[in-house]
Amino acid sequence: MTNINIQRGCEHGCRYCYARYFAVKRFKRCTDEQWLNPLIDNDKVDRCYSKQKGVVMFPSSHDITPRNISECMCVLRKLLDAGNRILIVSKPHWDCITIICETFSERRHQIMFRFTVGSKDNDILRFWEPNAPYFGERVACLRYAYRLGYQTSVSCEPYLDNNVVDLFLAVKAWTSHSFWVGKLRDFEMRIDMSDVTSKQQERFVRPLRDLQCDEFVWKIYKHLNFERLVMWKDSIRKVIERR
Repeated sequence: MTNINIQRGCEHGCRYCYARYFAVKRFKRCTDEQWLNPLIDNDKVDRCYSKQKGVVMFPSSHDITPRNISECMCVLRKLLDAGNRILIVSKPHWDCITIICETFSERRHQIMFRFTVGSKDNDILRFWEPNAPYFGERVACLRYAYRLGYQTSVSCEPYLDNNVVDLFLAVKAWTSHSFWVGKLRDFEMRIDMSDVTSKQQERFVRPLRDLQCDEFVWKIYKHLNFERLVMWKDSIRKVIERR
């Protein structure tokens, strides 16, 4: 799989974001403030794209937002014109997904949407993914793409609370391809705790830390293992394979 990104940074500001961790904390390529005010790489937008082997994931280290939708549409068109199959990964904004779906409806056989949804609880989403859309908007995008005949997938990686089974049931009807489940890997290292209050730690951080245990993974596995759509990320499979 080939990953393509066109900017450094992402205004969603997800606290657990691996790309943010590497850019800001590990390699010091930018500050937190710069990450939240993304810089588009116009060379990547303007370049010609050829046919890639396998599927192209776009994007993988930022999201598609109203702020960059024009540049994303430009790159998507070039990738599709070259004959690529594209996996569009997003915490989806309605205004962006409807434009993509309507513009590329005749290319729908080349596109799969994978929408990230880690919880149904908007308070939890707002803490972990401060500037990303709420649950209702994400499901509306999923339903819209599904009804227009696009392949749809949901990523519950990382799961953000203990209601993974309920979340699966809530999105199952509009998921045609897969529902991926995964833990928050490198929990202590990746989470941005710079502005987290003690109350937020008790309400959001500590409960999710507790849910990284093998017992909870097995609970999910036992409930969902026989569901055709459910797929397990490496973080889950490693727990299962230990027994």
